[in-house]
Amino acid sequence: MNALGFFNTLLIVFALAALLVGAFMIFNTFSITVAQRTRENGLLRAVGASRRQVLSAVLLEAVVVGLLASAVGLALGVAVAGALKALLGALGLGIPAGGIVFAVRTVIVGLLVGTGVTVVAALSPARKAGKVAPIAAMQDGVATSSGYGSKQRVFAGAGILAAGVAALFTGLFAHVHSPVLLVGAGAGLVFFGVAILGRTVALPLSRVLGAPLPAVRGVAGTIARENAMRNPKRTAATASALMICVGLVSFITIFASSTQAAINTVVNRSFTGDFVIDSGAGMGGGFDPSLARRVNQLPQVALATGVRVGMAKIEGSVQQVVGVDPTTAFGIFDVQPLQGNQNNLGRDAIAVYKTQATDHHLKIGSYIPVQFATGTRLLRVALIYGSNEPAGNYFLGISAYQANFTNQYDYQVFVKKAPGVSSAAALAAVKTVTSHYPGATVLNEAQYKAQTAQPINQILGLIYVLLALAVVIALLGIGNTLALSIFERIQEIGLLRAVGMTRRQLRSTIHLESVVIALQGTVLGLLIGVSFGWAITHALNLLSTSAVSIPYRTMVAIVILAALGGILAAVRPARRAAKLNILRAIVSE
Repeated sequence: MNALGFFNTLLIVFALAALLVGAFMIFNTFSITVAQRTRENGLLRAVGASRRQVLSAVLLEAVVVGLLASAVGLALGVAVAGALKALLGALGLGIPAGGIVFAVRTVIVGLLVGTGVTVVAALSPARKAGKVAPIAAMQDGVATSSGYGSKQRVFAGAGILAAGVAALFTGLFAHVHSPVLLVGAGAGLVFFGVAILGRTVALPLSRVLGAPLPAVRGVAGTIARENAMRNPKRTAATASALMICVGLVSFITIFASSTQAAINTVVNRSFTGDFVIDSGAGMGGGFDPSLARRVNQLPQVALATGVRVGMAKIEGSVQQVVGVDPTTAFGIFDVQPLQGNQNNLGRDAIAVYKTQATDHHLKIGSYIPVQFATGTRLLRVALIYGSNEPAGNYFLGISAYQANFTNQYDYQVFVKKAPGVSSAAALAAVKTVTSHYPGATVLNEAQYKAQTAQPINQILGLIYVLLALAVVIALLGIGNTLALSIFERIQEIGLLRAVGMTRRQLRSTIHLESVVIALQGTVLGLLIGVSFGWAITHALNLLSTSAVSIPYRTMVAIVILAALGGILAAVRPARRAAKLNILRAIVSE
């Protein structure tokens, strides 16, 4: 149930991210269409339409679009749910068999949320449509924006950004009741702050990112750069959707890479053995304890110790409790004993991790009530240790484990080869013994690290698939913006073709403009994602290692993929522009 709860939370988070990305796309679409209909709205005002009527017309249009799109989305959601279930199975995260549940509540919530997001995103363009003056009916062209934005926008964006950073670091470093909630709110505010300031940085950023284009593609590169710079507001809004996606991708990549680095550090620090025999049964079963005894008798092996795992309620919370043989385990695991002695881990004793001992004011000789499935017992603290891998927060000696748990199987056996024996010889000897135990897998240190990180990689794969959907939406937004902006520039395109620009040059111009927009969102997203990844990973102190790993190759790959995505997003708009009839384009209104 906890796993399903986590999965539901994950889906909600990425649903919100997808809605936010879609909102930017809707905002851009309505902004462009309202600008294209400036003369039409001015004519409506001239013949007597009030500002409220014009605003209401745009919002009603948003309601209709939202309802239709939400209905289509619900139908597609059924197919996506089936694909996601199959994907979970492929990733090893299978869920119980059953059909797709499509409740009436899902339909109602889907229609309300989809329509609500559409209306909210269209509100600002609708207000601008209502403010169009009647005299606009006699004006040609459409309004464009330039410059760095108003001082009010800069101050508002800076204020929201500062509030987000303050909330983020308060949640990370201060002792608050709901740190996760505060960190999430802070991250959201930072994203919104950067999005509001996007118009301020869009012009200089487009100038810098597009600087190589004139030298690389000549006139086509120069025009592409100028097109990205001519409307900073639109460029910023289009790039913001991709910024959110790239920010999430880079943050999660850094967090996963840092977790992997932390696992490797812990294994290197605490496990001094050479091999691990895994049962593949987890906590639900394992090997007969005779396996560890037989491996211990091999001349190629110095030590072998079995590890058992059970669940118990300690200090008011359910904890994983490890059971080991103190006579062999401490020769393979370095749990860093701080107080007490492992030889005292008898039938009525327990070992406690230092953090738990500090939090619950425990010392050597203190008694802890531990609730097992077989009943509650008072166990005496016999050892306080400083490294909780792989021991966890509490562990028992084998006699205490046998007295309180019905499961008496070793789910893993850790092996340390004898001095002077080669790894190949020791491995061959161990495999000879394990061949009599079905399901046994012998892992070396590298394979053990990979297996430990496997659940993280499974979840990471799922997250990347979900993020890919949001990235596709963002790239569709770039393509949609370019397609609509071509109608604004139809006369300009006709004149460029009339004075000698080839269709190939025109397509190249639109492709490069899309690349500049995509790279702008990528750069901002990387800055935010890397900053969040470093701060949160450092603050969480993963597995008490303070390991922060930034996969630079992955970051470079994200930039390259974003540029390629920008090119792909512009394929259809570029092809459409290249097919325009020159004379009709010049005389169009």
